[in-house]
Amino acid sequence: MKRLWILTLFVVLPMCLLAQQKTEYNRKGDEAMKRLDYSDARMWYEEGVVQCDPYSIGQLTSIWLANQRMRPSMHSLMNKCRACLELMANNKDTTAISQLIIYYTEGIGTSKNETLAKSWQDRLETLRKPVEPVFYPSANQIKPDKPKEPMKFFVGYAYSIEAPYGLTVGGVKSRLGWFVRFKTNLGFKDYDGECRGTDEYVGSAPDNPFHFTNKKKVNSYAGTAGLVVKCTSWLYTSVGLGYGSRELLCEYTTIDNSDYRIEKSYWAKNLDHSYSGLAADLDVMVKFGPVFVSAGCNTLNFKYVDLNAGIGLFF
Repeated sequence: MKRLWILTLFVVLPMCLLAQQKTEYNRKGDEAMKRLDYSDARMWYEEGVVQCDPYSIGQLTSIWLANQRMRPSMHSLMNKCRACLELMANNKDTTAISQLIIYYTEGIGTSKNETLAKSWQDRLETLRKPVEPVFYPSANQIKPDKPKEPMKFFVGYAYSIEAPYGLTVGGVKSRLGWFVRFKTNLGFKDYDGECRGTDEYVGSAPDNPFHFTNKKKVNSYAGTAGLVVKCTSWLYTSVGLGYGSRELLCEYTTIDNSDYRIEKSYWAKNLDHSYSGLAADLDVMVKFGPVFVSAGCNTLNFKYVDLNAGIGLFF
């Protein structure tokens, strides 16, 4: 009870002293307060709540704090007072904000809510802070240059299913960067003819009997260069263009005309599944500290697609 009276002295009474000239209902309410007729006073002050009269709200708050027996009949009225106070508080009325802190702390016209009380207390402290003067630089004042972010370089191992041996190098500044990549399967097998499908030899067929086996080899390499985009501090994307070649070789064997037991193996380039020309890479890189991993895909002439992967280091 002692704490409630202290709150009344420091918050409610200053609000009453600073109120505008009393209206008729406030004057009659004050007369009822002098007679200690709180029920009659409440009736008069209630007229002021319709107008969101700060003096009326302050007096009703005093009645609530001082007379516990009247509280059950005042819940709806005090809820209206709280709505008026929030309206004034949103217009930066510090006195109304001080009242709201008491309302949410003591549960006046609403349930106790320490979170809202703390929120309004923080807002009150912010409004009460003195505004620091803003100094604008003069025309002769030289604006310091923003330090430039140095380029971070990276190097990593590049892998794809048909070209598992590769190297990627590049660099990134604040947002954009570059990369160069080369990869191969170290396949440089020569071939002796050309074919289509699985068993159709193209051109002049060997004079001696021959047939295709199921063995295949691939000669593959590609070189690309392109752009790296820094999306976040840990996520990058890259796209590159270049030149590549993929040769699918099919094995066939021949039988010696003089001795059918002698077989020789040869290779033919499969024209249906061999490509050369435009190579393109599209990847995503995820950075973990100085280490990054990447994944994506590549295409050759937009006819053959392979998967990419990689791991590397920023320095």
